[in-house]
Amino acid sequence: MPDAALPKLKLLPGGPFFEIDWDSLFLGRDCHLAQQIADFKNKVVSNRHCCVKKAKDGRWTLEDLQSTNGTWVGGKRLDQPFPLTSGVVFSLGRGGPTFEFILPVVEDAGKTFLEGSPAFEATQLEAKPDGSAERPYKGGRTPEVRLRHRRTGEEFHAKGYTIVLGRDPAAAQILIRTDDQKHISGRHAELQFRSGGQCIIRDLESRNGSWLNGQVLKGEQPLKVGDLVVLGSQMTTLLVEALEQ
Repeated sequence: MPDAALPKLKLLPGGPFFEIDWDSLFLGRDCHLAQQIADFKNKVVSNRHCCVKKAKDGRWTLEDLQSTNGTWVGGKRLDQPFPLTSGVVFSLGRGGPTFEFILPVVEDAGKTFLEGSPAFEATQLEAKPDGSAERPYKGGRTPEVRLRHRRTGEEFHAKGYTIVLGRDPAAAQILIRTDDQKHISGRHAELQFRSGGQCIIRDLESRNGSWLNGQVLKGEQPLKVGDLVVLGSQMTTLLVEALEQ
């Protein structure tokens, strides 16, 4: 799909615009768009609040991600995926940031082409990230990490710009709770994807500490594929198998 066919989200009332350049885009505090939208600091917004997704049939839907304050459309809180059409307005929590979903329209010689038509697919438009309506910010694929437990062989994977490892199901995206691994804290360590493709890891003042490649983890350290991360004890050694951004 060329850039011209990409849908946009407009932050109401006055913008900016964000172009979805992948098949899904999640919104929330744990999101690279949060670096550009002060509204995401609103206390009604959850870390992973909602997601705009493209279905197999090419249609777009809005799905709440079990957020604390809900995702709202037309005064109703979503309890299932909602089909999106151009002009649909939704908010993250009541009183939270509000967006309008916009499908692109191209006019040529008095004709209007909607996304999905052959004439539209053949149209080429320039799109650059400056936040304007014509050149919106890009917003697309969510980073993903895959880890493997060296002792048990269990595989863990999670998506997000910030990923917490630990025993607390309310806080950790990678959850480790077996009875023989109680040396792990509720919020033990954190991964963060940064601009330029870098991923860092830091200990979250855990009870028993963390190690990276045999060294005590102090402050923020860069993380790469093949690294070994120890949480609290050698019993919990995790191999970094993939960092995708």
